[in-house]
Amino acid sequence: MAKRRLIERYVLKTILPYGIAALVLVTAILFVQQVGRYFETIFHGVMPAGFIYSLALALLPTVLVFTLPMAVLCGTIIGLSRMSSDSELVAMRAAGISTWRTFWPALAIGVLATAATMYLNLQEVPRSQRQLRSVALRSALYKLDSPVEPRTFTTDFPGKVIYVRDGDKPKGQWGRVFIQSQQQDQSVNLITARAGRIDTSADQSELVLQDAMQTTVPPPNAKDQSYVVEHLDLLRIVFNTGRKSILDKLQKPDRNSDEMSFRDLRKYVAQTTGAEHREASMVLHKRLSLAFAPFVFSFFGSALALRMRRGGRGFGVLVSFAIMLLYYLLTIGGDQAGRAGTVPPVVGAWFATALILTVGFLILVFRQRDIRLWFRPRSVAATSVEDVAEKKEALTRHFSPRLWIASFPTLLDLGIVRTMIISFVVGFVALVLIFDVFTTFELWRFISSNRASVKLVAEYLFYLLPLISVELFPGSVLVAALMTYALIARRREAVAWWATGQSVYRLMLPGLVFAMAIAGGAWFIQERVMPRSNIIQDSLRARIRGNIAQLAAGTERRWLVSTDGSRIYSYDFDEARQVLLKPAIYEFDLQQIELKRVIKGEEGKWLSSKEFEISKAEWINLNQAKVARESAEQLKISNVDPPTAFRPTVDRPSQMNASGLRSYIHALKARGAETVTLAVALQRKYAAPFSVIVMALIGMPLAVSFGRKSTVVALCSAVVVSLAFWLVSAGFQQLGEHSLLPPEPAVWTPIVIFACSGLYFISRVRT
Repeated sequence: MAKRRLIERYVLKTILPYGIAALVLVTAILFVQQVGRYFETIFHGVMPAGFIYSLALALLPTVLVFTLPMAVLCGTIIGLSRMSSDSELVAMRAAGISTWRTFWPALAIGVLATAATMYLNLQEVPRSQRQLRSVALRSALYKLDSPVEPRTFTTDFPGKVIYVRDGDKPKGQWGRVFIQSQQQDQSVNLITARAGRIDTSADQSELVLQDAMQTTVPPPNAKDQSYVVEHLDLLRIVFNTGRKSILDKLQKPDRNSDEMSFRDLRKYVAQTTGAEHREASMVLHKRLSLAFAPFVFSFFGSALALRMRRGGRGFGVLVSFAIMLLYYLLTIGGDQAGRAGTVPPVVGAWFATALILTVGFLILVFRQRDIRLWFRPRSVAATSVEDVAEKKEALTRHFSPRLWIASFPTLLDLGIVRTMIISFVVGFVALVLIFDVFTTFELWRFISSNRASVKLVAEYLFYLLPLISVELFPGSVLVAALMTYALIARRREAVAWWATGQSVYRLMLPGLVFAMAIAGGAWFIQERVMPRSNIIQDSLRARIRGNIAQLAAGTERRWLVSTDGSRIYSYDFDEARQVLLKPAIYEFDLQQIELKRVIKGEEGKWLSSKEFEISKAEWINLNQAKVARESAEQLKISNVDPPTAFRPTVDRPSQMNASGLRSYIHALKARGAETVTLAVALQRKYAAPFSVIVMALIGMPLAVSFGRKSTVVALCSAVVVSLAFWLVSAGFQQLGEHSLLPPEPAVWTPIVIFACSGLYFISRVRT
């Protein structure tokens, strides 16, 4: 019986490694990218590790639902294409083995993957959506328990600006508090206090201030322009933080079809009508159609690969990505038509699945025996032998063991670089397409409900490209190094190289040079292109999701504390003229507790580096027995910070280059603000290009060592090592953000460890 199933087992052994390798590689890349993106959007500031782990676990099922069908498709097409290119399928047919015996093992893999995908789609994905919402709400509650960062302006409460000079955030204790509050009648309350705390209940929060001074500034158009100044031993301010609504959402979540289990969703579909019924029906049938995607891909991939006469692994990868891209584009189109009511929901959800299945059936029953894809004049074996002979001769002629650096680049070096460029471009384009499809699929509910135009989505994906390029460069270089050097080891070209006296280090020199060039490109994009594009793509994403897009940097009202802490500025900044519009200056006493003067004007400009002039100025003196109000056409103020301190910045490190972030950190440090998280982000910017080189150092020796036996083993081992690199880097980053390690060791330690590991792997390569 075992001998009778020999063919089936061989087909399974051929398909499974490629499927597993594709699953591990694509899942790792997408998972790392999505986790990083959610961290920046959901978590503002340092959060407990439990929130981070919960978010990562919640994201994994949504990524696996997308990558499992693609892994089945890649494994089927690449494995069977490799058998076809090696003429193994021809030999099987000549031996009288039926097509069904090579066909059903792939279908069996598809059935098993379908069972796993169905479980994920019907059970885990709704649960993960609920978990994502829960993590976001719990992180919001965590922030509300101590909403104010010391030495940071907080504008989270409507109509209020809070600045705390000293404090203990975990205990919720504040020192030297300043609060500016805008009332409904346009009057302004200015409150200062020696100390304060927040008392939080289930419904609301109460701010308790000690040794407080409250100044009420009347509206500009009020008849009574008198000021009210009160000194209070204890002042309580009750304000709504939205805590009650968050708790209600946690305890009684809204009925969202994306978060319902399969049984609840079926009941909901039966009970609703109109737009709600159509929306729920689309979600129900889309889950089922995506659950059957692995089986459909295994059927289609087997039918196509069995009819191919030519084509190897590389072509199989391209065909797999093309089919996958077509399938998900058709799925998105059917989803849009179903939600709009153009077609019934069952048709919109199942259209792509039915079409791919029908095309696969037609290919299978097509009477022509083979589908010729291209003509290849020489056989693989002949090409390999001739190439090895030619390159060995070239090595003998041109290489000298003593002058191996001076001889760079040789023809063989150029051949390696050329192969790496092709592999890098193919891998990068494929990963970008996967990422774009995954991102569009993730946002499709918002695209449909908010009627976002195709132009808006295309602009978002365009401006998202610099960000995902920097994030995908390490993975693309890893793939390029693996494919190139595994092929060298497979064809015994490395043996010919070493036979001429060349070392393994010389063999990997062109790969290292290529990785350094890509690292330079990553640095250029990160510094020159990405900051501006990230501002635009964040705004476009907010529009797609239906949120109010944040204004670009430089257009909103800004707040700043002077370097010596004696003044707080509120202003709009005119970048072109380098002046402050509608400035308001709050001057404090020597202890920086109580206000002594409030100055307002139409415009402020610098007469020198530290001398400032306000036009149409009005000010009130609060440090006198009776409040005095004065005005002047021009008011000069000395010891004012230079214009560079007032220039607007953005609050996300991804929207700044390294020099801008470094200047921003220095400005915050001069004012005593907490900068640990920003310092870690700055070091990450410096270290990001080096991760590309680390991936090459890891990928090249593993490809040479394992590529002689199996390219798939080399790929899987390198992916595991790269995933470990990301996990270790994330762990050290958390230590840095929680001030358990300085920023430099927190970021650079994983780089050094894995770079040394890569060099160790290179030194252990058998020559």
